[in-house]
Amino acid sequence: MTNFKKSVSSVCVMLTVGFSLLCSIDGNAKIKYVKIGSPSEKVQIKNYRITKIEDKRQDSKSIGYLTTGAHNYFLPASFRQSLPEELNQFVQENTVQSSKAEEVTLQVNEYFLSEKSSFKGAEILIVSHFTLFNKNGHRLIDQSSSHTRNTGMNMGANASEVMCRNMVASLTEMDAKVSGIIAMLKKDETIKVSYAFVKEPIQKHLLPYNPQRPLNQFHFVAKVPEKADIPAQAQCGLLVNYQVRHIDGKPEAFVELLPYFDQSKSWIKKGDNLQQRLAFEQTYFKISAFVTNELIKELEEKTFTFNTLKSGIDELREKYVAQMIALQTQYLAETDNGKNLASLEKWQRQIAFYPVYASR
Repeated sequence: MTNFKKSVSSVCVMLTVGFSLLCSIDGNAKIKYVKIGSPSEKVQIKNYRITKIEDKRQDSKSIGYLTTGAHNYFLPASFRQSLPEELNQFVQENTVQSSKAEEVTLQVNEYFLSEKSSFKGAEILIVSHFTLFNKNGHRLIDQSSSHTRNTGMNMGANASEVMCRNMVASLTEMDAKVSGIIAMLKKDETIKVSYAFVKEPIQKHLLPYNPQRPLNQFHFVAKVPEKADIPAQAQCGLLVNYQVRHIDGKPEAFVELLPYFDQSKSWIKKGDNLQQRLAFEQTYFKISAFVTNELIKELEEKTFTFNTLKSGIDELREKYVAQMIALQTQYLAETDNGKNLASLEKWQRQIAFYPVYASR
């Protein structure tokens, strides 16, 4: 199997956007309101029909930020309505969809407006990740895009234009790719499945397992409970998700794996045996990576079709998360929470392994 290399593509579309005042600032809330602009021509969508839009972002309260004023103050950017309502309005007003096309739900996984500097100067940046699901819940395609525009005096209008261009490109590219995927789904054809490790989680408090970067005391940021009768507590887990992408003209699924240490829920007491305790918690953390390795072995032996993709990955997730929890519980019991050094050494040997991702 090979790692998926995320690609970003764009469609060049000539847009005519009215540069009227599309941005206003609420003096009390200090919010920069923006609106998605309209293309010069309606977008023709032939192979799918959006009937529902869902916001699945980690932070659904913000769509990013823009600067304002001579001092370039950063202000949170927002629509005057919810993100699903804003996108639905764009779809209703600026697209033509076939009533006979596949009925889909558009899921928003990422939508973030910001500013950045480049050799071109200051630019507005919009990053998005949309997913289409059919009415039976099958994941059809994931589309990630990023678009930029040089900033100007009218920040609202510039943001409006770049968000419009992003929507046109995303909807158009998904339309070009999804017909073949729908055909494969109806024929229940096999789909290639790869895997990738999440190295930079959206949830910044989650620390990915890395054998070259063991835990230290500063990774434990939760407050120590007043009546804590143990020297430390680590919260470790495993996240398993997947996406469907177009790779070299063909659909391919890739499974996202994240064995993690949750810094926000983990705490440790200071003391003379700190290094010994950190070694104990590192082994506890390693259990999640060990189980991930076992999951990969089974994943590489399996064959998936479009119809079995979701259920198959769900089964793998449930199986190995349950296995991880069972091993963690057994580890704590047999080592007496780190007091039984002989048992601890036994566990360290038991889960010693060469991580698959160490060479990837």
